[in-house]
Amino acid sequence: MKLFFSNLRMWLAELQEAQFDRGEREIATLIEDESIKHYPVPSYAVSILVWFFILIFPLILILDPTAPMANEFDLWNMVSFYVPLLATMIIFFVNLRILVPKLFFRKKYLAYFLCNALLLVIGIACREFVVFLMTKNPAETLSDFFAIYCFRAVRGHFSIWTAVSFFLILSFVCLICFAIVFASRSIMRAFVMREKRRTEMTYELTFLKQQLSPHFLFNTLNNITSLIRIDPDLAENSMTKLSQLLRMMLYQTSDQYISVKEDVEILEKYADLERLRLDESFDLKFEVNLENPQAQVVPLMMMPLMENAMKHCLNPDGKSFAHIYIEQKNGELYFRAENSNFPRKSKSKSSGLGLATFLKRLELMYKDRYTYTTKVENGVYISELKVKLEN
Repeated sequence: MKLFFSNLRMWLAELQEAQFDRGEREIATLIEDESIKHYPVPSYAVSILVWFFILIFPLILILDPTAPMANEFDLWNMVSFYVPLLATMIIFFVNLRILVPKLFFRKKYLAYFLCNALLLVIGIACREFVVFLMTKNPAETLSDFFAIYCFRAVRGHFSIWTAVSFFLILSFVCLICFAIVFASRSIMRAFVMREKRRTEMTYELTFLKQQLSPHFLFNTLNNITSLIRIDPDLAENSMTKLSQLLRMMLYQTSDQYISVKEDVEILEKYADLERLRLDESFDLKFEVNLENPQAQVVPLMMMPLMENAMKHCLNPDGKSFAHIYIEQKNGELYFRAENSNFPRKSKSKSSGLGLATFLKRLELMYKDRYTYTTKVENGVYISELKVKLEN
């Protein structure tokens, strides 16, 4: 039973999210429609129009001479019909706007029930007064209404079933108001939480993107600094490559998404930069297979994995290698890095910053649509990433 309600809740949440998405698309269409003139409309105008229709619709049946109800309706029947309806409408609005949100949902239950009991008495009293005005004798006055008529079974107009019927109607109206207020509050809360998550995600992604680029630049400059004394010409060549790479990153990674081809080109530039500082014995392979080069991905999404493979593969006592394989097909992006496993110990606070940022961005942008695994087999460190891209 618990699993059933859990699945039901998830299904309703998905329906609600889909409704929000459809609403956003409809709003976007309306904003672009220049034929629609803007006139401010209060939020309660729709409720007034709905109740106006409810009040007017019976008149259509009454005034139609061919309708079966037309011959049965006279002034007494019309008053008997509309007085409870008007009383119900007033009770509905009072509960919807005041009693339910300000008393019931604030746990002032006694005040809520007393106010509705007062509304019940007032509603029946108004009915009694209207019926008295329509059926009274010419000699009867207002004092007779309070003395001998109100809430008494005079002329058969009032009985215990009258009070019971009003009580049932009031209870039904209260349940409807409770359901409407609860649903509207739940929808509003879900919408606000959705926009809050979206805002937080936007700010966090902006922060993470700003955090990622300096981290990459810091690592690359450290590599070039180590070449200055060993090979100044190679260091100069590396700086030229770095400026080209940074220019590419500056213009291509400012958007939220770029094409997978552009992202791979940045990785290729980075691989070229790494080749400049490595000796000829280093085995670096970079293979790419793109079915749709224009598929959209998050900028620099694979860069931390590339950096990690290059950072921890240098083995001073044996052959070092790094093999990078990237494939995009069937709406999925697959990245695999294999490198010689020689992790360096670092006490720097920035150690692991790139991978931490990488995992956070994946969770924010591709939640429930990615798999990331790492393992060591026969001295080879293997990292794999598979992401299901949006259409």
